[in-house]
Amino acid sequence: MFDKEIEAIAKCTELIKDLDESSKIRVIKYLIERFGIGSNPIQTNTFIPNRQIGQPSFNHQEVEQQDYVAVESKNEDYPSLKQLLIKNYPKNETEWILCYAFFASKYGQDTFEKEDIIEKYKENNRLSTSTSANLSNNINACIKKDWIKDINKDEFILKQEAIEYAKEVLKGNSTSKEVKRTKKTKANPETND
Repeated sequence: MFDKEIEAIAKCTELIKDLDESSKIRVIKYLIERFGIGSNPIQTNTFIPNRQIGQPSFNHQEVEQQDYVAVESKNEDYPSLKQLLIKNYPKNETEWILCYAFFASKYGQDTFEKEDIIEKYKENNRLSTSTSANLSNNINACIKKDWIKDINKDEFILKQEAIEYAKEVLKGNSTSKEVKRTKKTKANPETND
């Protein structure tokens, strides 16, 4: 079992080593979502390489147990962005922003930027001219709700109350009323001939 893990690490490392940092992150995020990693609600120990980023890749035969360190992590079971869309959990655009910020900030543990929210819109195929044009207003609405704090010009954090509410939205327990989009129709001018 351990040899297969080493082989998988070596192959993945070889394939992504020449990619730029953002591409590496996208590949790793895809693999995590693809295989449902982190969806187990119990506490687990995860083994990660005990090496610095940028060090040369290693041959799986050279790796020994001391090359890994145990990292304790508590994984909660959150739906994917696609599942949120299918289940219709966020009821309005500010709740979508909150959920995107929750994921972008590593579940409220890190800062995030406006570009991170845009990436989540893209991942969820919800980026449109309208959502893009209203993004700043919707982020400001989240700030007014005291969910998000602007820590500098382009960097934000989620407040603790927002983290707790985001977890409720992700469980389908939104307290907001659903805002349904209305289609605008052009009025036909009446002619009085």
